[in-house]
Parts: sequence; structure tokens; C-alpha cells
Amino acid sequence: MKEIIIKNKKDFEKKLSKIKKDGIKTLHVISDFDKTITKAKVKGQKTHTSIAQIREGNYLSEEYVKRSYELYDKYHPFETNNSLSEKQINKKMMEWWQGHINLLVEQKMNKKIVNEIIRKKSIKLRKNADKLFGVLDEKKIPFLIFSAGVGDIIQGYLKSEQLLYKNIHIISNFFNYNKKGYVKGYTSNIIHAYNKDELSLKKTPYFEKIKKRKNVILLGDNLGDAEMANGLNHETVLKIGFLNEEVKKNVDAYKKSFDVLILNDGPMDFVLSVIKSIKQQTI
Repeated sequence: MKEIIIKNKKDFEKKLSKIKKDGIKTLHVISDFDKTITKAKVKGQKTHTSIAQIREGNYLSEEYVKRSYELYDKYHPFETNNSLSEKQINKKMMEWWQGHINLLVEQKMNKKIVNEIIRKKSIKLRKNADKLFGVLDEKKIPFLIFSAGVGDIIQGYLKSEQLLYKNIHIISNFFNYNKKGYVKGYTSNIIHAYNKDELSLKKTPYFEKIKKRKNVILLGDNLGDAEMANGLNHETVLKIGFLNEEVKKNVDAYKKSFDVLILNDGPMDFVLSVIKSIKQQTI
């Protein structure tokens, strides 16, 4: 199977042509973070999401590790079950995320651990993702990172890599700390993999940057990511999905949600080529 699948070449070309014609100033980009901007595997081993870094680094007690894995084993099968309705999956994801933040509070998650995770640089970007950041910054294209992970870790990591450009806005689960630096919850409502479409971007500072930008390129690795731009009025939404594993099992479901699929943890090259083609057309 080819590494890139364009679901309908005529529709793809039509959308890309419209974006090119309208120009850079009408475009913005919305992307998931874990396993979209970052790699899904390194040397054949699955990478850990921003939130799983806490568990895998053994920063908290053995009890935390045990109970965190129990939550994963209980709820992850629902996340990848394409036979369930979105409502059913949404309910299970909310139970999972709520159970985990309650566990983190109980186990005294804190700022020092966040800083240590950032310092270790164990997050690995997808090949050429850094170049995508550079091109978007160069052309001043607003770039929203919309993540169900830990915003503190994502923001800190990008800052440490000198990739936290002014055009970037992050909507994610940011920790709320007490005066001693311990986590007491999240600063806003829980964001999980399947409720991004419910979180109105019109109520965020990002909306002011993009309210006159009628076209969007959307990047995600999860079926729920395909709905990240819902609630905004767009003329063109070009959806590019990263299908990192179990390709044969999931390809049909992903083709229903995305215009283009990048398979098997492929590089960011196709996305870069799309952005660069728009840049060349509109300088």
C-alpha cells in the first residue's frame, strides 16, 4: 500500500486550488500534537504521549504507575473501537481523562516533574515537523496546536526547542497548581481525543487571529481530530490524517474522515509540500 493515500484526487485538487487562489492571508493550520506533530514510533518502539511521559518516567509512586496502566487497559480499547458511536466513545474518554487527573492530584503531581520531563527531551518530533513550524512562522500563518495531552509539557518542550513561535496558539489540558506547586486539576474543561469539536474556538483568543481566515488545513492522527475545526465558518477545510498503525484495519474509517492519509508514521513532507505550494503561488 502506498504511503500516501489521496481519497479523491479531484476533490483534493479542488480544495488545494481554492486555498492557493485565496492566498496565504486566508489560511490557518490546526493540528493535534501527540503522534501527529510527534512520531508514533522510534526504532520500532511506540512513543509516549505527553501525558504518558509522567507514567513512563517513574516520577510518581508505583501505585500511580499501576493504576494509570489499569485506566489505560480499561479505556484505550474504547478509543480505538470504530464500531461505537461518537457519543459512546466520548463518554468513556471523559471517564478516563477525569479518572486520570483525579489520580494525578491524589499522587501529588507537581511542577518539578513537568520541568524534568521537558529537560529530558524524550518527546520526538515527526521528521521535518520542525521545518513545518518554520514555514508557518515565516509566512505568519496562525498555527493552532489542539491537544488532549498536557499543555504545560507541550508548551515547555516547544520553547526548549526554540519552536514556540509567535504564530502558535495552544489549546490543551493545562495544569492548575496550588501555591506549593502541586497539581489540583486542570485550568479549564477536560479536552480528550473525541470532544475537540465541542470546544468552541470562538471563545478562545485564537479566534481573533483567524476570524477573517476562511481556509484551514487540519492535521490529526485520531478520527476525533477530523472535527477540530467544527464551529468555525470555513470555505475550505483540507483534512490530512496520520494513520500510524493497524493500517488495513482502520484505513476505510480514516478515508471517511480525511482527504489525505499519511501511513505508517510517515514524515511531514507531504504537508510541507502543500504549504510550500501555496507559498510559491502567493508571494
